[in-house]
Amino acid sequence: MKSSILLKITLISFLILLSISSYSQEKTNTKKLDSKDGVEFLHYWKAGKCFNKKKPLQLNVTVTNTNSYFVKAQLQVNYYQSGILKEQSDTIILCLKPNQSKKGSKNKLNFSAGQFSNAEINDAAFTYEVYPIQIIKMRSCKENK
Repeated sequence: MKSSILLKITLISFLILLSISSYSQEKTNTKKLDSKDGVEFLHYWKAGKCFNKKKPLQLNVTVTNTNSYFVKAQLQVNYYQSGILKEQSDTIILCLKPNQSKKGSKNKLNFSAGQFSNAEINDAAFTYEVYPIQIIKMRSCKENK
């Protein structure tokens, strides 16, 4: 009796998870980590709104300073179609304290895909890179202002 109830619960849980995953988009679960000069860039695609496949995907970036000193990091996102650069984001400049992370729209680290549709983003011919332009060692973030 208990095993049949457990089997039903497991089956129902599996079906729920399967149906939820069918709503997700291909690139939303792929996280990439790049680093340059002690600064790490974690980036992944996320749906703009849950369960809305028509809403444009958004590239979310988290920047982490793993150094024991302040850094000014400049980065941009480059979008490629069949290996050809088609679009670039604005250059983002951040000052990070030692072991500090920044992410989210408050820090301008949520990027739209510009002219690309969700179908184009999920196409194998579409690639992107979070390009660290420059990493500069700083004495403090007040120098940056």
